[in-house]
Amino acid sequence: MPFLARLLAWLIAASSLAGSAADGDPVPQPHHVWMESEYFRPLRGANFSFQQPSNTTRGSWSLSGPGVAPEWTQGGESEFLSIATRADETNAVVRRDIELPAAGAYTLWVRYADYRGRKEEFGVRIKQGDRSAEHTFGRGPVADELDPLALYWDWAFTWDSTVLVLEKGAATVELFVNAPSEARRQIDCLCLTTDKSYRPRGREKPDFAVWQVMRTFRATNAAPPNPNATVAPAAAEAPPIEPLIKSRPNHDIPKPWKISDGPPSFLWNVGQPWLDELKKPAAERLDFPFGVDGPLVKDFLAAFRTSAPPIFSHPLSGAVVHIPLYPAVFTNDSPFLDWLARNPDRRFAILLNYGEPRFTKDSDRAALRANFKKVEKQFAGFIAGESLSYAYPPAADLNARIGAAKSRADVLDALRELDTAATVKKFTNWFGAPLTPEETWAPINSCLSANMEAYAHALGAWGQRRIGHENTGNSPTLARRLAFLRGAARQFGARFFDYQSCNLGDAATMFSREAYFYPASSRYILDNQYDAWAGAGVNWLLKDYVLWHLAGVDAFYNEQGVDMFWKPGGNSAGDGFPVTLSPKGRVAEAVLRVAKKHPRGTQFTPVAFLLDEAHGWSQERFQPASFALDAELNPAVLAPGRHEAALRGWFDVAYFPAPETQNEPASGARQGYVSGVFGDIFDVIVTAPKRAAILKTYPAVVCAGEITVSLEWGRALRDYVRGGGTLVVCADQLSGPGVKELELPAFAPAVESSAFKWEPGGESFAAGTFRHRPMAAGRDRVLATAGNNIPLALVRRAGAGQLIAIGASLGLGFDERPVPVLALVMRHLAEGLVPVRVTGDVEWTLNRLDDGGWLVGLLNNRGVIKPQHGVLPTDHREAQTVTLRAPFAVTRSYECFTEQAVRWIPAGTNSQAVITVPAGSVRMVVVQTKL
Repeated sequence: MPFLARLLAWLIAASSLAGSAADGDPVPQPHHVWMESEYFRPLRGANFSFQQPSNTTRGSWSLSGPGVAPEWTQGGESEFLSIATRADETNAVVRRDIELPAAGAYTLWVRYADYRGRKEEFGVRIKQGDRSAEHTFGRGPVADELDPLALYWDWAFTWDSTVLVLEKGAATVELFVNAPSEARRQIDCLCLTTDKSYRPRGREKPDFAVWQVMRTFRATNAAPPNPNATVAPAAAEAPPIEPLIKSRPNHDIPKPWKISDGPPSFLWNVGQPWLDELKKPAAERLDFPFGVDGPLVKDFLAAFRTSAPPIFSHPLSGAVVHIPLYPAVFTNDSPFLDWLARNPDRRFAILLNYGEPRFTKDSDRAALRANFKKVEKQFAGFIAGESLSYAYPPAADLNARIGAAKSRADVLDALRELDTAATVKKFTNWFGAPLTPEETWAPINSCLSANMEAYAHALGAWGQRRIGHENTGNSPTLARRLAFLRGAARQFGARFFDYQSCNLGDAATMFSREAYFYPASSRYILDNQYDAWAGAGVNWLLKDYVLWHLAGVDAFYNEQGVDMFWKPGGNSAGDGFPVTLSPKGRVAEAVLRVAKKHPRGTQFTPVAFLLDEAHGWSQERFQPASFALDAELNPAVLAPGRHEAALRGWFDVAYFPAPETQNEPASGARQGYVSGVFGDIFDVIVTAPKRAAILKTYPAVVCAGEITVSLEWGRALRDYVRGGGTLVVCADQLSGPGVKELELPAFAPAVESSAFKWEPGGESFAAGTFRHRPMAAGRDRVLATAGNNIPLALVRRAGAGQLIAIGASLGLGFDERPVPVLALVMRHLAEGLVPVRVTGDVEWTLNRLDDGGWLVGLLNNRGVIKPQHGVLPTDHREAQTVTLRAPFAVTRSYECFTEQAVRWIPAGTNSQAVITVPAGSVRMVVVQTKL
């Protein structure tokens, strides 16, 4: 045995680390094991709450999510999915393996659908070797049968519990039915905990140790008093935080970061009424691209025939035509082509959703493409909402390739080859000429809603010039999703595209007279209600515009799009009111004005997360497995595990309090827009071949999840550190031939701890039990120790840079949540990386302007709650006071929406300003300084 290994083994034995904390450490935290039902397997088919029983899958447990109105009006499912089996099912079992950190009495909590006046019996069984403990739920009512939502849906989500005595170690948890019941069995989530005080409400998870630490960080970022004042005394300074990156970072914008060269375009659905206008003489036509509700066309044209309609007349506005119109609008002498020629600065796009070009037997496809190519400079892409391209490979071929895959990389290769072949075939047919894969993918804007993160960088690698995303109120933490899109655009020299959908669950906000999908009627109460009171709402839309705009979006496309104008009326009020901007239209008008008048610069994001190119992860997805594929195609490769938990863990630290807002009932803005403790300062990059040059543009890079490191990437990471970068790595994270290029510490065999000491400040922290691999520090600086001074985290200098190694396996505890040391590393890593410091309970972004100034985006995410149906009054008490601090003299400052000057108070070479952001509102503050 080498000397180093013998020394580590001796230290481990001497410290008695396994299963205990050293004397003086905090009392260990309660143990929690959280289980999403959709991660049990095998699952087959579907069993949704809105389906007739005869239409649901027989003989198994099935996916029962994402839910519809019954689930969303009860606050939503715990994550995005649930599972169910039929009432008449007599033999169905799904399983999940877990590991219990200690022996003891655990309370088992289960959230499930409790039907009025009926039993929904199912069992939970936990096997450990030849021991087994089980309990049957659903034998009697738990929810009150007069509960309002139970009266609506005939069932209500409820929690029930039992106590089980379990051993430490591996266990298999089974959900089973062995007899018919009176009602279907729908399960959302389960939790095993030793915390007797835990009483879950709604989607609430236990208070994991890491979030307790993160909340202390938020407390030091509290707002000053007098929240309604325009200028208030400064908040008391928090204790200084030692930055892990000592050198003053360069705030110049690297060239790859500049993914936009002007304001974004705003693209609106147009239809036959506008195309008919283009056929008219110039003096008679309404030339601006418009799309309005069918019943309003006549009144709209009368109102704006002789005056420019707001929004549509704006120079940043453009047109979106549906793909069936492609042959008509690109034929020779088309009025649409003439309009493009007359408006060379306006852009257009083509929507692919659920359509095919209406070719005739006389269509000259090559000529149509030739006309299309003449206007390519104005083209903003083929928009594919909820799809990669609306071309699909044969299911048998795809399933065979996925089933044969040995790794996630094999899966990604199969997806690339098969999706490319199908898409090339489709577009070659449309264009009447062969296309290369590069020519095919370049103009397509794939706009996935769920599953986007898994594909964002892959689409960049396949050649897309604009990587899209369908943003909805369903999706948590838009800032994190923008980090994927922005990082992919920067890494692959692309842009990104916002497909706005005002959905919250299955409902959408629509200011339409004509039922766009379905009216607000009991005929359609179970699912898919699109009306003025449904969906994510206009506050969600405002913040969508602002965050995407500041992030550098190339173009906006509003999915509903025909309701920027409305004609409100009422029973008593009558119907004599004029056509005017709808609430959506008023939001768009305000954002268009700001986007045109005020430069946005380039977003400043000094920290990048590095993921495996084939990471496969998305938080929100329609199938609970890598790349949103059916796990049963290849469970060994696709089934979620600690890799995905490690990714989620780092992102939850970076965007805290996202894990806590996701405990709240689902609403239109609280989950999507998060006032992160570190600000929106992160990008995501991946280990794609020939794309490692992006590393050097970031002062800090954090490895997340399991990563296979090629020789190319190993050398690039080595050179990045030696050249002055900071790289963060956890134990058991990196594999592959490139790892040997890195100067990682030697990791000893794993031991267990439940507390650690943060050495820079001398504080001790409790943690859920976690495994870590001790490291010998030598000359390295020790950041954290566990047990008897065994290094848990250390800093190793290499050249001009440093490597931060964390001994916790993948950074996770037994509870599959981050060990709190990750929170402390991130706090000290982020300190001092941005030149403008923001204090207050708001979401904030920072952009560098081309003139050397800065643009600070501020979103107040408090005070507006938008349930799936209905609206609530704004709580104006939730106005937030924000302090801005800058280490330079400010020469001029103003706010873009209000056009008001912002007063800065000099303090030596520093400056400070205090402003108020009204409840639920947004502000963009320009800060100019002498260069």
